[in-house]
Amino acid sequence: MKRRTYLSGALAVALAGCSSTDESDETGNGGTDGDSGDESEVESFDDFETLDAWEAVLGSLSADEDRAATGSQSARLESGDDDQSRIVRELSEPRDLSGTRPALAMATETAADFVIQLLDEDGDRIEFRQRILGGTPLVHCNFGIAAVDGDPDLSAVTEVQLLRWTGEDDKGAVWVDDLRFVSAPDTGTVVLQFDGGYETDYTRALPVLEEYDYPAVSFVTTGRIRENDGDEGDHLVREQVSELSDAGWTIASHSAHGTDLADPPDGRDPEAEIRDAIAWLEDNGFEEGARYFSYPLGRYDGETLDLVAEHHDLAFAGRYPSQGVATNPHLCSRVTDPDLERARSVLELTAEWGGITSLAFGELDADSQSTLEATVEHLNELESAGDLEVVLPADLDVSSGR
Repeated sequence: MKRRTYLSGALAVALAGCSSTDESDETGNGGTDGDSGDESEVESFDDFETLDAWEAVLGSLSADEDRAATGSQSARLESGDDDQSRIVRELSEPRDLSGTRPALAMATETAADFVIQLLDEDGDRIEFRQRILGGTPLVHCNFGIAAVDGDPDLSAVTEVQLLRWTGEDDKGAVWVDDLRFVSAPDTGTVVLQFDGGYETDYTRALPVLEEYDYPAVSFVTTGRIRENDGDEGDHLVREQVSELSDAGWTIASHSAHGTDLADPPDGRDPEAEIRDAIAWLEDNGFEEGARYFSYPLGRYDGETLDLVAEHHDLAFAGRYPSQGVATNPHLCSRVTDPDLERARSVLELTAEWGGITSLAFGELDADSQSTLEATVEHLNELESAGDLEVVLPADLDVSSGR
């Protein structure tokens, strides 16, 4: 199995969240419409300090000086009677954005899928998406590929669109700031993940992955790990956790009990849930995995994000595949519980377009094990052809020193 570390040197700049260009175009926005000649791995596109370059073709666009990720203001988008907000920026010269993915700071009143579309001069487009939850400040999100229409030429992008669809009862605003483009691996990169630390990680998933010598991540709920096989429950036994680790798996954190940290039940303390899981991992010899986290139920709020960022190097939540280098390492995107059709399409998209894709599964039954088997078989076909690589979180983590 091939291994490669993607975050090193200049790519570390992206993880640190630094912009690489501060030139202004004729509109006064950050970045340039033409080729700036900057070869670095993060390219600032627009800081929304002025909105003159954008046209609101649906809904409304305004500046908000009370919210900003960078500079003095953000852009506020709100939909109208057509249930959509859409702003468009036409570029005076084609822009080479090949080999990149967008990242954008966002905040929203209600949970929303936000869309970034890149169009070439023929109108062919690629659509990037990410889901942002309510209850957060402006937070950088890593976008993945959702759809490709036609044969877009990303070396000659002529138009950028930002949009959100809303429902009849959802007219809430969304705020955006600091649009940038970051590098993505040319060879598609896949991380296999399992949430919850269920015993099926050992009994069902491990035999499937061992056939191809693939490692994975088991995000365990440390407070539910069983000491002995006869103990009640459906989570891993302590000895099984060690055997997964010995097989090359990373044993990481899904919190102590896997409950919603944004709305914790039974008076649980989110910080204790995070700290207790780290302590268990470190006390039991899984120090490397203690750096990595998956959000229980994919849920978070501003406080949760702060706690996770304080205690972890990488964390996973989101919906879409083929992201670039993580501008925000604490909201790495992933695809959760895909059916076989979805899993195959995600792998093929990643093989064609590159980028980083995490596939996450929960507790396996006979049907989902069958899905995993077919998914991994297809993954192996694409890897054998040189189109994909299978890696672990440490291979994406600049702090690991690999």
